[in-house]
Amino acid sequence: MPVLPPSDLSSRVISGPLRRARGALLERSVVERTLDRASRRANLSGRFELTDRSRGSDRLAIILAGYKPHLWELTLTRFERFLPADVDVCVLSAGRRVPELEAFAERRGWSYLSTRGNYLSLVQNLAIRAHPAARWIYKFDEDILITEGLCETLLDAYGRVRAEGRYWPGFVAPLINVNGYSYVPFLEYQGIADGYVQRFGPLTHASGQIAATNDGEAAIWLWQHSIPFDEIAARMRAAPFQYSTVPHKFNIGAILLERSLWERIGGFRVRPPAGALGVDESHLCKACIQLSRAMLVSHNAFAGHFAFGPQDAAMRAVLPQLTPHMTLTADGEPPPWRSDHAPDMT
Repeated sequence: MPVLPPSDLSSRVISGPLRRARGALLERSVVERTLDRASRRANLSGRFELTDRSRGSDRLAIILAGYKPHLWELTLTRFERFLPADVDVCVLSAGRRVPELEAFAERRGWSYLSTRGNYLSLVQNLAIRAHPAARWIYKFDEDILITEGLCETLLDAYGRVRAEGRYWPGFVAPLINVNGYSYVPFLEYQGIADGYVQRFGPLTHASGQIAATNDGEAAIWLWQHSIPFDEIAARMRAAPFQYSTVPHKFNIGAILLERSLWERIGGFRVRPPAGALGVDESHLCKACIQLSRAMLVSHNAFAGHFAFGPQDAAMRAVLPQLTPHMTLTADGEPPPWRSDHAPDMT
């Protein structure tokens, strides 16, 4: 048997493991691509019914609704009033078709899409696919109260941040009162952070397990200090441009993103079980981190979030006291409440 030179022997000893490692990496890459293609197909697969009234706008607003009719007087009327006329709007219901929403969409000239399966990601994906001209996607939940100029302010903030060059935007959200991140800048803007800390503890940023997301009394307190709602929104809108970045998973009840990002991530991920909440936001936030796309909050756009699940019962109990302060009058204007007045929701 010939004796190999030391250099040849070492190269042969190393080349075997290297070949096996390259083979394993190639096999893993093939598996990952196959799974990715299957996931992308699943994200757009499901039975649905669409009443299409789109006009080919480059902006689309999708409104997830169908499960909180007790809030529609507050929220849907604001979408009617404050969504720009040149934006295509599609109302979405996952797992059911709601006659009241169907009639509402028809009256407004908006599209309505429902799915048989209760998958929030699926119904959003189908709506976005059905509006191929839409470059900009506004996504809203039915428990979000928007304000005048919100859509334009979010679009402006996105463009400014991109032009600034410090971040590649993933999505931009308004400053929301009941939210695990933006409640802090809201309190600071209002100058009431110390009062909140005395009542509910540290101003911790988190997507859950803090008073701002889990304590009903904290939600009530935040709403008490969100009045007069539309006056606060107007002041924020007129203030110098300001934004911040979100360092953790964010509740995407109201956001603006570009279609290109939605396409890049293969749509919002559809994952069982039916009715699961937060699958879309977990997927989007994770993708933003992986793609170095910043999650942004505009401090010039203000919106209200009624409550998170653990806070819902407490907030429902005070809804009659909150409603008069949030309902728009017949001419579309908010009621003329005094600036120094906060509702007694105790």
